[in-house]
Parts: sequence; structure tokens; C-alpha cells
Amino acid sequence: MELSRIIGIKCVVLAFLWTLTNGDTNVSCIFMETCMLPCSSERGSDAIIHWFQLSAGNLFVHLFYDGHDQLAVQNQRFRGRTSLFPDQVSSGNASLLLTRVKVQDEGRYKCQAITRRGIKESFITLKMDAPVREVNIEKAENRIICSSEGIYPEPVLTWSTSRQTVFRSTTIVQQSGPNGELYNIKSSVIFPDTKQDFTDMTYSCTVSTRSNNQTAILSNRNLKEGIAKAMVAGVIMIAVILGLIPICCSKFNSKMHQSCSVPVSVLPAVETGSVELQSHQAQQVPDAAEISSRLDLVLTEKTSEELKTLIAPGHNNEEDDLLLKPAAEPTEM
Repeated sequence: MELSRIIGIKCVVLAFLWTLTNGDTNVSCIFMETCMLPCSSERGSDAIIHWFQLSAGNLFVHLFYDGHDQLAVQNQRFRGRTSLFPDQVSSGNASLLLTRVKVQDEGRYKCQAITRRGIKESFITLKMDAPVREVNIEKAENRIICSSEGIYPEPVLTWSTSRQTVFRSTTIVQQSGPNGELYNIKSSVIFPDTKQDFTDMTYSCTVSTRSNNQTAILSNRNLKEGIAKAMVAGVIMIAVILGLIPICCSKFNSKMHQSCSVPVSVLPAVETGSVELQSHQAQQVPDAAEISSRLDLVLTEKTSEELKTLIAPGHNNEEDDLLLKPAAEPTEM
């Protein structure tokens, strides 16, 4: 009786340990960004969540139970880059957050959620993309060069022109990045030497991957317009510089002239022959020739006044008399 009851209990327990397996879910992640791998579980506070990377040999990615992360046996490649939503695990959210996604993270993952009601497994295929962000196109002599860098997976480059023509192209693809996981692509075209006019042609270069594509366009007409605009700007700049030179010289000469001028307030007055203070009202500053003329006139008037004083009647200065009297004739011996 006791044995049959134990067997019955075991049968009941085994009846509830069912496993539900979902089909693969494809997830696209961007290089060095954060990506979420979806997974769900049955509700319950006793959930145990296991994450594995199957494609890399069942690498242990993340483990969660007893309400906490258990990362003692986590693979070194995932250290510091994985996390769950701990406050949502009891509600059935077992999704994994993976940060700084790398090319090595690509592959197939398994999420295993264990509760008292059973085991639920989900499979996720992660694809990593480094999309085409920029395409550069330029003209170098008789070649048109197109390039783009930091792309994954290996990109494809195609050329097109506005008119049908035959040209040769050379494309080089190189791996780059810390571990050589990204791709750089560069291509050039050389047009044949013909008499056909290619001056108005437009060249298009497109770099494509599975996630996106970018196109760059180069037109000879745009190149000519750019050169013409640059020439016009250069001419305008030269004209402005040449126009500023006379103005600067004029201001320089004006400052030099003012530094050689004497204010009217300190010039001798012509009417009285004495120095008088002038009013503080603004007056025109005379030039050097006018100053010299006024000084000569003042000196002439002062000399005339002194001579008149010397020859005036009643002047008793002996030294002055000696200057005016003729010298005495010599006495005969």
C-alpha cells in the first residue's frame, strides 16, 4: 500500500514535468550595441533560467535562480555583458540582454526556463550586422574611387552611370577591426580613352549588405560648378583685400599728419605779439606750412618793435648809444 502510494506520487510529479519547445526566433543585432534575445517562462518565483550558445559548443552564457544571477561558471567571453530582468522573471520574462555585441556572438542560442510546472525551451538565432554607414566617392585624375569601411558581413559594391558605357573596375575587400571581423571595401573605375564626351556623366557607387545599402553619386557638372564657385569666392576675397589697402594707408597717413600738428591754443597771437590761451571750442588744426608762416610773421613784428625802441628819443642806454654813434676819427699826432 505504501509502495503504491509512492509510485502514484512519482507518476503525478512526472506528469507535470513536460517540456515545451518553441521554433527558432531570428534576431538581428548591431555591432557594439545592446541586443535583446527574447524568452518566456511560466509564472513563478522559483524559476531557473539557463542560457547557452549552442553554435559555439554549448557555452554557458547566463544562469539565474533564487532570485539572483549565478555567474560563477559563466564563459569568459560573456563576462560583464549579460543580464536578465530580475524584477520580471516571476512574471514570465526570461529575456537576455547582451551588450557590446561582437561578431563572435553570432549563432544559435537556447533559453531553458524551469519551473514547478515544467520546462520551457526557446531557440534564438542571432545575426550580427555592421551596416553601411557612409560611402565616399571622389575623382583622382582619370579614375573614380569609391570606398566604405567597418561593414559586416562582407559587402558588395556596384557601379552605374547615367549613360551606357563600357568601363573597367577593380575592387579590393580587406578585413579590419581589432580581430579582423569587419570589412573595408574600395573600388575604382577607369574609362577607356575615346572621343566620346563624358563631361556631363553621373557616376553612382552602391555598397550593399543583407541589412542595408548606401549610394554615393559624383557628377562632373557638380565638380565644375564647385570649382567655379571656389574661383568666384577667391576673386571676391582678393577684391576686398585690394579695397582695404587704400583705406588703411589713408588712415595711417592721417594719423602721421596729426602727430606732426600743433594745436592752435598754444600758437602766438598775431594781433598783439603775445601768447594767448584760446577757447576750448573745437577748431581746425592748421598744417605745417601755415604754422611756419605765422611764426615768421610774429618774429618779424617782434624785431621791428625792438628796433623802434632802440632809436626812440631820450634813450640813455650807453651801450645802445655806442651802437648808434659813428666811431671817432683818429687824432693826428
